[in-house]
Amino acid sequence: MLEICGIKAKYGHTEVLHSVTLRAETGRITTLIGGNGAGKTTTLNCIVNILKPYEGQILWKGQEITGLRSKDIVRLGISLIPEGRHVFPRMTVRENLEMGAYIRKDANGVQKDFEWILELFPVLKERLGQEAATLSGGEQQMLAIGRSLMGNPDLVLMDEPSMGLAPIVVEEVFSVVEQIMAMGKTVLLVEQNAALALNLAHEGYVIELGRIVLRGTGKELLRNPEVEKAYLGL
Repeated sequence: MLEICGIKAKYGHTEVLHSVTLRAETGRITTLIGGNGAGKTTTLNCIVNILKPYEGQILWKGQEITGLRSKDIVRLGISLIPEGRHVFPRMTVRENLEMGAYIRKDANGVQKDFEWILELFPVLKERLGQEAATLSGGEQQMLAIGRSLMGNPDLVLMDEPSMGLAPIVVEEVFSVVEQIMAMGKTVLLVEQNAALALNLAHEGYVIELGRIVLRGTGKELLRNPEVEKAYLGL
């Protein structure tokens, strides 16, 4: 289980997270929704120490990870799929996937996961020798997810996986999110498409201006009048 306990964070002298507290239960999907600039990506960046909180704690499986080096956080089984995908553009699809497994020593497990990811995303199998820069946006998102899974993480942090994708590709990506969870992995999903995210998630949090203002099950938040008005267009 991931526990974020009252973290505060700054960019320069400006505080951007104000005592954020949330939990992502093991083997479940938790979503964090909110508008642009609300603090969603910042929260994920704090988990993997791209930005270090100046107050509060982050615990993973009961161990405090606040301020650990990012590479050590990855070794503890936490993987971030960043907003905008950020694949290695001049590397092939195969090379990108192999990069995701750079910390692993279990060659047989790596090969097994490689084959599984190609089953999840058959289009990647057809593109193994292509440079990542030549892929469509949807294919790059699949590659970013696949690269993350090659590290065999227990916790997958996903930042805006539907951004810029065609609806049919979004459906495919969110189907994969469910499959990841079904394997026993924990998912913390940041997503602007609140309806999609809340329909998928077991638990949800709403963040506004760096503060958690609502929490509940996905279904509870879908029925919440404030969420309907602000995020569902109802």
